[in-house]
Formats: sequence, structure tokens, C-alpha cells
Amino acid sequence: MTTITAEQMREHLADGQATPLLPEGIPGPVHHAGRWWLIPEDAHDYQPADADRAARLDEFAQRLAAGAKALQTRTDQEER
Repeated sequence: MTTITAEQMREHLADGQATPLLPEGIPGPVHHAGRWWLIPEDAHDYQPADADRAARLDEFAQRLAAGAKALQTRTDQEER
């Protein structure tokens, strides 16, 4: 199984090659190289998410992006 250490993932994040799901970043889910990666409870390294979990992470990422956009719109309106 392909894995990525947390340190390697930090490097991918710093280089802009990966995007964390949450602002806290490591050790949360990260989108890198076209797929979601996460650290399972019983592991220390990132592993690719299975298809079901990846679909849920995609949905969650879309919700977070929509919330961030709505917040920015509201902030922009209040500044006017």
C-alpha cells in the first residue's frame, strides 16, 4: 500500500502541492495528487482514502467552501 509520512505531507502542503480539508492541516484529511489522504486510527502515515470516504470528503470540502464563500460575501457586504 502506498503511504505518505506526515512530514512528507507537510512538505507537500508547504509547496502548495496539497490542500488540507481543515485549516488546521496535519493530521487531518488532505487532498493531494488527485485523491484524498488520511491517517487511520491504527496508523502513523497517510493512506489513500477508499472511494466511499473520498466521496464524503469531497462533499464536506464543497460544504466548507460554500460556507467560506457565504461568510466572505457577508463580510464584504458589511464593509460597504
